[in-house]
Amino acid sequence: MIKVGTIINTHALKGECKLYLVTDEAFERFQKGKQFKLDDGTILIVDRFRIQKGFGYCFFEGIDSIEKAESLKGKNLWISKEDLPACEENTYYYHELMDCTVLNEHKENCGKVVDILETGANLVLRVKKDQSMFLLPFVNAFVLDVDVNKKEIYIQEMEGLR
Repeated sequence: MIKVGTIINTHALKGECKLYLVTDEAFERFQKGKQFKLDDGTILIVDRFRIQKGFGYCFFEGIDSIEKAESLKGKNLWISKEDLPACEENTYYYHELMDCTVLNEHKENCGKVVDILETGANLVLRVKKDQSMFLLPFVNAFVLDVDVNKKEIYIQEMEGLR
């Protein structure tokens, strides 16, 4: 399951929920009729959605009062991995990169991806092995190949990288 948002508050009196979004393509993801699973397994279906000042605002079917919306505060919205559209070639979802083993050109284990940082220019992977850690720019100069099925990232290790 992939987390796409969290219900952080209510809005007005008719059951609208304020969402903290952790997804791209929010208007596509929250189209009328789309389903989300809550932490407790409850299914919510989108009735209406809008974005205002960086937050999502959503009416869900059956949630028609502030009391019902209030009971959803703090709950996460999840979708299954199968509901994600396929990526273009050489692009990956963050969950596909997390926990990948990083191997250099000699197939030496350099560590596992423990975090993904967004910089203005490119992604940077935080790779950890035992007590040591290093940052790996996710660019063609370093990354030779990514095998999401094996959870492995193959890199060209340059002097001073780790």
